[in-house]
Amino acid sequence: MRVAAVAAVLATLGWVLTGSALVSVRTIEVTGNQSVAADTITQAAGIALGTPLARVDTAAASRRLAGVPGIARGDVTVVLPDKVSIRVTERAVAFVVAVEGGAFAWIDPTGLSFGQSRERPAGVPLAVVANPNDQQLMADVATVAGALPARLTERVQQITAQTRDSIVVETTAGTSIVWGSTESSSLKGQVADALESAQPRCRRIDVSSPTHPTTRC
Repeated sequence: MRVAAVAAVLATLGWVLTGSALVSVRTIEVTGNQSVAADTITQAAGIALGTPLARVDTAAASRRLAGVPGIARGDVTVVLPDKVSIRVTERAVAFVVAVEGGAFAWIDPTGLSFGQSRERPAGVPLAVVANPNDQQLMADVATVAGALPARLTERVQQITAQTRDSIVVETTAGTSIVWGSTESSSLKGQVADALESAQPRCRRIDVSSPTHPTTRC
């Protein structure tokens, strides 16, 4: 009798957890998003209201969210008694490139394009890249853009990259900052900023070898 009663209780508990509407998804909360709409995120996660909590595959939902162009990561958790929480980390715009139709493609720090806009995002550098299909070259440009100090970023006209070793930053004042490769980019950014500030009339600053920079004024 006792064994049968325990079995009945366990069976009932199992049904409540896996098949009953008593413990099911009634609310889906989305946080961390700014550019990607919450509806887009919930649809991509693929979790329907009314799904028993025990049947929610949070790992699968996170993988689906990673496939959304504007999302770098999605963390999905079940919150008792009836909620699913989705926290997303959106992709950052490292720089933009001009595309057909007058639009701007957004490029993330890994060199991938994940969106477009008719207007250039404020404070985001524009780049002219010889081969936009070369993800490594695009990633190198993103590294350079990320190494620019804030004051210098505000003065960037564009970043040009013919090859991975010939990246140049053009300023609005007409100065060409020869960057070279991404090696020692943090130091290059500091040196370029200091020289551009100290010698604003110079039209060429070469920091390709940041410990031995040169200028042409």
